[in-house]
Amino acid sequence: MKNFYLSVLATLLFTSALTAQTSAFTFYHVSDLHVSTVTSAVNQCDLNGAEAACYLATFNRITPKPAFILATGDISNIGNSTAVPGGMYSALTQYLYPRGLTYPGIGSLFIDSAQTIPMYFAPGNHEYYTTLTGLSLSTQTIPYLDTIPNFVKNIAPDTDYAITTPISVILFMRSGCDISYLVSTDPKGTGLTDGQISFIRQQLAANPGKRKIIVMHHPAANLTGVNCDGSTHTALADSASATFYYNTLAFRNICDSMGVDVVLAGHSHQNVVVDRSGNQIDENCTTCGTRYVQTGPAFAGCYRAITVDSAFITVSQPLVSCGATAGISDLEDELNVSVYPNPSTGQFTLNLGKPVPVAMQVYNTLGQCVLTQNSTSQLIPLNLQQQPAGVYFIHMLMQNSAGQSYNFKTSVVIAR
Repeated sequence: MKNFYLSVLATLLFTSALTAQTSAFTFYHVSDLHVSTVTSAVNQCDLNGAEAACYLATFNRITPKPAFILATGDISNIGNSTAVPGGMYSALTQYLYPRGLTYPGIGSLFIDSAQTIPMYFAPGNHEYYTTLTGLSLSTQTIPYLDTIPNFVKNIAPDTDYAITTPISVILFMRSGCDISYLVSTDPKGTGLTDGQISFIRQQLAANPGKRKIIVMHHPAANLTGVNCDGSTHTALADSASATFYYNTLAFRNICDSMGVDVVLAGHSHQNVVVDRSGNQIDENCTTCGTRYVQTGPAFAGCYRAITVDSAFITVSQPLVSCGATAGISDLEDELNVSVYPNPSTGQFTLNLGKPVPVAMQVYNTLGQCVLTQNSTSQLIPLNLQQQPAGVYFIHMLMQNSAGQSYNFKTSVVIAR
């Protein structure tokens, strides 16, 4: 096997600016999409991208719209499948615009046809897989150790890159393919090269005074967490197994010394937030240093809302967008939900398009319910004037004329 990740690589560097984000903005973090064109007997997957179709449509109709969607790896269940030309990315790309684009640039794919909400990707270990049969690390990774051609052809360039705004810098890093390291059932990612460590230092140093986020597939600090439904996660997910291997300590030291706010990851298929030592902390701890945040799998509907302003990065508790847990259905044919004015100072009007029975709860980004309200009207006043400025999520359980129940989500912003 080539000593690929031990060498110092001339990493292709790419920097993109989201020039429109001159003030606070919110994006959504998803991970472990595992889109697939065949049923997997080894691990769960999103067959034919059905779950992706649901949560991407949900994100698209939430108001105000997210600035972008960020996906941290395992986009495809078998990224380099020899049985499926191009891997299994077609199960996702059919829902991205512009459709049919090959070798897309960074930020060239969008979740909406108007192309206002880009989707950014970092690769995971499944992008290297040729098969899930037999769980042989050698047959899965060696043929594509140096490259992930189907990811490059369908999703994004195979490179580390930075997204910058006037108030933030977000680094997207490759954390590699599988390396067993005596834990064959739950391997580490190979990790970061010395060249990647230098890239991180350079990019952070070039953006002083900004909020700093680093995203990659494998966590740099870990602890057993919870599933998307809140139950205890049973898979092995401690620091001895699922964190990446090379340069882990160097990476954590950079996060400390250069003031990284948040590191976003997935891989372990769980929700948990820890400090550099693997101690569980609150999503928005202000005295814990860098927050190492994992988001549960998108194939189960899990996501987090991340709000960035010049003073702090707010990380929501785990949210569930679709699937059996949330039961969200597409209401566009029957209802036309809107909220106005949005943003406001705390007084909103929710317009359902027509009068239907609705049970509603409003949550803050910490997952705390701040308002419960029932109605049978088309226009529903919402009074959140006692709440501090920020993003709030409205969860609605509604019934149509046939008695069918639907879940629907939207969001509002209090600005003062």
